[in-house]
Amino acid sequence: MGRLTFVCWNKHNQRGDKPFKKGAVGIGLVRALSATVMVFLVLGFVVALTNQPVYDFNYVIMVTIMASAAFGGAGAGVAASIRGWQHGGFTGMIYGMVLVVAGALLGLPIVVDPVLMTVALALLGTVGGIIGVNLPKGGRGIGKRRFLRGN
Repeated sequence: MGRLTFVCWNKHNQRGDKPFKKGAVGIGLVRALSATVMVFLVLGFVVALTNQPVYDFNYVIMVTIMASAAFGGAGAGVAASIRGWQHGGFTGMIYGMVLVVAGALLGLPIVVDPVLMTVALALLGTVGGIIGVNLPKGGRGIGKRRFLRGN
């Protein structure tokens, strides 16, 4: 089993190294929001196609939000390739803030404390970022596949 990287201190101030990669956080946010929207669309199809008087999706929605934060953090960690905890945590925090603000603007009832939810999603994003930065390098990037290069 290989070694896990939580913080790689020796890469700082090298050529091409940036202390914080905003693009990586953007990629993580797109992944997190896309995963959330996809699951919510599937839930909408379930409601539209079945004929039940009551649907209880509370746990499904909460698990989806938490898994999306980790998935977005992993995407940010893969995109950043260094300091996955930082990029993933920031992705989870912004994702949590977006959900809290969207819920407030839509007038949804407050089920969980907004600060607690944002902190929990930031921690899940941090875990996802650590996992993402430790993924094998062979799986990163579409351009590394042979059939896309033409060789």
